[in-house]
Amino acid sequence: MKRFVLVVFLSLLRLFSHAQTTDNDTLIAGSQKDNFVTVSLLLASPGQSIYSVFGHCGLRLQCPSRHLDYVYTFEMEDGLSGYLKFFIGQAKAGFAAVRTSDYLSLYRKEGRGVTAYVINLKPHEEQELWRMLDNDMVEGPHRKYNLIKNQCLSMSLLMIESILDREYIDFHRLPSIMYTYPNGKLLRFYSRKSPWATFVFMSFGGSEADGHWEDEYRMCPETMPFILRHARIVATYQHTSRPLLKGQPTVLVPTLMTLKSSWLTPTLFFGILLALTLCLTFLQFTGRFGRFAHGYDVCLFGIQSVIGILLLYVTLVTNLFGLHWNWYLIPFNPLPLVLWLAFRHKKWYMRVYSFYLLVLIIFIPLMFVCTEQADVAHALFISLFAVRLLAYVIQHRQQTVRI
Repeated sequence: MKRFVLVVFLSLLRLFSHAQTTDNDTLIAGSQKDNFVTVSLLLASPGQSIYSVFGHCGLRLQCPSRHLDYVYTFEMEDGLSGYLKFFIGQAKAGFAAVRTSDYLSLYRKEGRGVTAYVINLKPHEEQELWRMLDNDMVEGPHRKYNLIKNQCLSMSLLMIESILDREYIDFHRLPSIMYTYPNGKLLRFYSRKSPWATFVFMSFGGSEADGHWEDEYRMCPETMPFILRHARIVATYQHTSRPLLKGQPTVLVPTLMTLKSSWLTPTLFFGILLALTLCLTFLQFTGRFGRFAHGYDVCLFGIQSVIGILLLYVTLVTNLFGLHWNWYLIPFNPLPLVLWLAFRHKKWYMRVYSFYLLVLIIFIPLMFVCTEQADVAHALFISLFAVRLLAYVIQHRQQTVRI
């Protein structure tokens, strides 16, 4: 990678070092031609993995006269350490340059499509963008990675806008879903072909699901073709503008992969699990599968505690998703485990179970009224705990009456 950075740096140094007096600035002759450097926004279609369900984007910069053709893509630091830093909220990201042929080859192997949209920049703006991207790449991953604000699309648009002098990009026409849907509903639309990804995102969505982020953070590669078609670069003072795009989009890699949603959706999975839990509870009251039911409860509430600790950490410590509150902290939190460890031998401890059961019974229907974060899959998941808690409370009362 260091060698590659050096090669790119030296190439660009040669590109801008041969000053000519015939030009109006310090660049080589021909550098003021519109086709000297071409900047394109590349939009890639979604993939099967959870981190690619929204698609991807990058900035392609070409200088045919110097045989330079690279894609600058905003990436999080890779490797095991990168993933660990991601979950503790300390992951860094930055732009990395990849030869366009290698970049397209990767998507071609996956069957994912890539379309290029040429950005309507002036020659000196294109060269300044290249310089800024190279500088960012040389620094390595140095920006804090955030799933909402610092991601591939928002950072690519920010880099383009940052080189404009007294101008800005006006995305004045947006798809109706972007200004009518709250974040949660919009997120479900974007990830609709991957139900399990939707389930994970909504689990961590928190109160952000009910808000409306700024337009730049609500965009997705799927909606960008419409947005780019109507976007303009607007001068702040002269009140003049020009189209953001130059010419028509070009399909560099056709989309061959068809996203296939698993038949075992979260709703179906937790629905089946709830039915099995009800059967187990019935058999338990008939005097069978008592030990199995106990082991099932240990696993179930162990999972509840782990999820609660994770939600608390992500929400209150890492600020990974920009959260202030997560509604699922009500049913999923480590407090029941802490109380069980501290007071399980107390006579009044069953009141804790009864109170937690009441909270779950109220929360399940109420969450559909309070937040866009709610969905059927999570309601079924929470119902598992309610059923087993109810069984435990009834069984304890029966034993108390016998005594």
